Amino acid sequence: MLLDAICVIKRDRLIALSKKTFGIDFKKRDEIINAMAGIGFRLQRLITGESYSDLVRAYFYSSVITSGPMIVVMAALAVINRVAMVRLSIEESRLFLSLLLYAYSFSMIVVSPMVYVVTRYLADKYYLKEIETFTPVYLSTLEILFAVQTLLSVFFLSHLQLSLEAKIALYLLYLSISAIWMAMIFLSAAQSYLWIVIAFLGGGIIGTLASYFWGRFQGFNGFLMGYTVGQFVTFFILTLRIFREFGYESTGDYGFILYFKRYPYLILIGLCYYLGIWIDKFIFWYSDQGEELIPLIHIAPNYDTPMFFAYLTVVPSLAFFVVQMETSFMGTYQDYYKTIRQRAGLDIITQKRNVIVRTLTKHFKKFALFQGIISGMVIALIYPITEALHINPYQLGTFRIAILGSFLLMGLVMIINILFYFEFQKEIFWITLIYIVTNSSLTYATLKWGSFASYGFGYTLAAFVSVVIGFYIMDHRLHHLNYYTFMNQPVLVPKYKFEEESKTVPPKWE
Repeated sequence: MLLDAICVIKRDRLIALSKKTFGIDFKKRDEIINAMAGIGFRLQRLITGESYSDLVRAYFYSSVITSGPMIVVMAALAVINRVAMVRLSIEESRLFLSLLLYAYSFSMIVVSPMVYVVTRYLADKYYLKEIETFTPVYLSTLEILFAVQTLLSVFFLSHLQLSLEAKIALYLLYLSISAIWMAMIFLSAAQSYLWIVIAFLGGGIIGTLASYFWGRFQGFNGFLMGYTVGQFVTFFILTLRIFREFGYESTGDYGFILYFKRYPYLILIGLCYYLGIWIDKFIFWYSDQGEELIPLIHIAPNYDTPMFFAYLTVVPSLAFFVVQMETSFMGTYQDYYKTIRQRAGLDIITQKRNVIVRTLTKHFKKFALFQGIISGMVIALIYPITEALHINPYQLGTFRIAILGSFLLMGLVMIINILFYFEFQKEIFWITLIYIVTNSSLTYATLKWGSFASYGFGYTLAAFVSVVIGFYIMDHRLHHLNYYTFMNQPVLVPKYKFEEESKTVPPKWE
């Protein structure tokens, strides 16, 4: 679920992008960005307060906004699993958690090709001030999403050796989680971050209670159905909030389908990024290191557990990105395009571009120091931490490596977000493609030729290679930002011509 928190930020930033053309569109884009980046600026005001309590409050609020849903889901799963271990056998308890992990991972991957395309469509609708179309678009995306996910889930569930009750619960859980991913796109556009946390909190509490009472009477199926009820409640609250924000319209809006052809890179970016996040886990699950719980359901606890806890170490960086880096960058970003809109000279435009470069350089250094200290402290205190978390001593090596890999992955996420601001979609696609290729190939290599101590190196090296290439691309594009800004604009045919121009006969080309 940490990835979900990252997605909220990324979708929010992509929503802020409107059609980039000269003239009045730059002004409109500034208005959109001011509206969509409001939460970061409000937190920034707390940082500039006079007391340390304002600083603490800013980072606390940012942590809740970016990581609250993930933390709530983790807490709910921890409580449910603790209760399930009393009521269920060890094999059933492991199968329960594994099925939930499959539901989250595969739903995220299947939804991923739609994420940025739908977000881009919403951005254009926001630009046209057609906010009333958000609800019809939401309902239309759910129709298509439910149809696709039903076909895939029914085919997969038909091959699982589970009871009919368990299959029905899994089917409903899978659809609920898929709908939650989609609903969060729309609520991010409305800046309803607190309601996202409330929805997850309400669903987590109800899911925990339902699992406890239902599991007492029906065992494994009861725990599964109880957790499904909680996720449905989360989806229900998110949907109600969308209706409250944008109104309710029963008519559909399928215009976003045309955007799949118009923005093919957004499809590929979503698919490559999310599949790249999970590809190393899939390889481990179905390797010799994996364990088959039932046919088709595999896990690799010696790899999954340390990787999961390593992701948690970058939660502070999510708060840093929202509060510090993105808000500071936003001001320089707007100044740059404001200067262009005001038809300033090239020297002034270049100065504004240099400010962007210096701001990003400064904050990337701060991020490296900030997260580096946190990751270093976790590695230094790894023995008492692993004892408190009940991590197997054999997993210590993987945990250390995964901490560094998560550090690098967070850097990659920041680079991708910055490139999204300037609509370098092709460049982002190549970065995400490199990540999925290196992650899969290097993970396979460590499994085939490495030892147990090398597990996690594939994931970490893939993040390192992608960060280096991504940083080089970002640096090159920003240092040549004037060129890309002006040369990427559409060449428009003037509507009116001077009398002398209309009389001029254009030359004929042989």
